[in-house]
Amino acid sequence: MPPDRSITSPAPERPPRRVYAGPEQFRGDEVFLTPNETHHLSRVLRLTVGDQVEVADGCGHIFTAAICQLSGASARLRLLAAVLASGESPLQITLGIALVRSDTFDLIVRQMTEMGVWRLVPFYASRSLARPENWHPGKLDRWRRLAQEALKSSERSFLPDIASPVAFSQALAGDEPLKVLCWEDLRRQEAQRELKAKPHPEKVRMLIGPEGGFTEKEVAAAQAAGYQLLGLGPRRLRVETAAVAAVSLLQYLWGDMPG
Repeated sequence: MPPDRSITSPAPERPPRRVYAGPEQFRGDEVFLTPNETHHLSRVLRLTVGDQVEVADGCGHIFTAAICQLSGASARLRLLAAVLASGESPLQITLGIALVRSDTFDLIVRQMTEMGVWRLVPFYASRSLARPENWHPGKLDRWRRLAQEALKSSERSFLPDIASPVAFSQALAGDEPLKVLCWEDLRRQEAQRELKAKPHPEKVRMLIGPEGGFTEKEVAAAQAAGYQLLGLGPRRLRVETAAVAAVSLLQYLWGDMPG
């Protein structure tokens, strides 16, 4: 595990580059990078022994570190100091999103990491083109790698949790005090005003449907589970656009997006 931040002092200046290393890659005051991160360090960032970087563990810890060994597919860094973690919203958003084409979902993973989503729950809706029998576990590994890349570029300190795909009924479940389902057939502005009038939540669960939208049966099931319906305006949006619009609204109302 990474050293306790309390025994280190904040770095006076932040290095301009950041790498990712999971907690299991820390050994005392050293950290060992994966081959992918080593390639990024040496071939993309063009850094070498003696240069300094920031290391994020995805669990809220960020450190400055010096490169002390760099060879082939391995790199060893020495931790220098803890850096005050930042980049996290006070609002924990769990976003359930219906599975779409692989390239589109890759984009969603990147964007939602940048937007500060806390947890991403892919699910199968009635009108989803992706089906459970076609699921491959390698996709989850890819999404997590994409989230790691987005964490570095967006300077977040926590890596969003990405779940394996579940059924719609499972995506409905959660202990969040506020639950919202984005429904493309709801165009009235009153729904947004009703959402704004809600007490300030610390956690929100929001669901976004597939290209063909939610069925009336799914909408009814969500309402029975305590979900508030929300429209995103008069235009019909693509799934990836709806995700950005919906999360932006939540971050504006209760998160860290400036007005």
